Amino acid sequence: MGHQRLGTLPASRNLPEIVRLLLSGETSSDTLAEAITKACDETLQRALKDPAFVEALWLLVRIPQAARFDNFQDALRAIGMRVPETPSEIDIVIGYDAAIEFAQRTCSGGITDLSEIGRQAGIAALDSLIQERLPTLWTPTGEDLRTTLATFSGPDRFGELAQRFFTGFVERTIQYFLDRAIHRHVGPRGLAQSVGDLAQFDAAVQRHCAEATIIMRAFAKDWLAKNAIHAGREITRRDVAGFGAYAAEKIAKELAIRSKSRETV
Repeated sequence: MGHQRLGTLPASRNLPEIVRLLLSGETSSDTLAEAITKACDETLQRALKDPAFVEALWLLVRIPQAARFDNFQDALRAIGMRVPETPSEIDIVIGYDAAIEFAQRTCSGGITDLSEIGRQAGIAALDSLIQERLPTLWTPTGEDLRTTLATFSGPDRFGELAQRFFTGFVERTIQYFLDRAIHRHVGPRGLAQSVGDLAQFDAAVQRHCAEATIIMRAFAKDWLAKNAIHAGREITRRDVAGFGAYAAEKIAKELAIRSKSRETV
């Protein structure tokens, strides 16, 4: 479970190339790249102390495990999600959202930017993967939904889910950081001259984050196999906080490596 990079990844556009779109001429790409990398690292570290963020990640571990039971709705209710009998995909997403909102209301810090970013990243990861995996040749049933979610209780698929969550979280963090500046560079004489330019910029940020967090697939796979399958026990919120701490460390290393890279493919 060490930090093993997967060779030379086909980086579509490294962070210095992305942020160069926003440069005013007085700030070097190195300085801005390092600032964004540091901001992401510090945000992840703070997020791990936010109970609502931990709840968002913990539920992504437990929902697939709950789907392994025939009485799926009861298993979901046992982890704090309010769902009807035979829940639909929308019911799962709404229940997930409500459970995190409850954690936000009951924790001492209340609703924070970090918990909101974590909630949005969790919803996006859960919803997108359900959509991608559900049968398409017929109208999916409640049993199709349950068995689809159950596949993410295994190490391989959980690695995919974990990466999708952290990709979304890092992407939203970078956008949160950059959105304060990008409006100053949009216009006929700006670095982004059209809506199309902004769309390309957003796509570049998304690719960068997906590439920077791909390391999470192998790490999350090994972590779940070790803690849930081999140890044969339920994953607690404390376990997830520890997992998140290691994940943050690995992502920070990867972002630092990529922020110093000048190679493009």
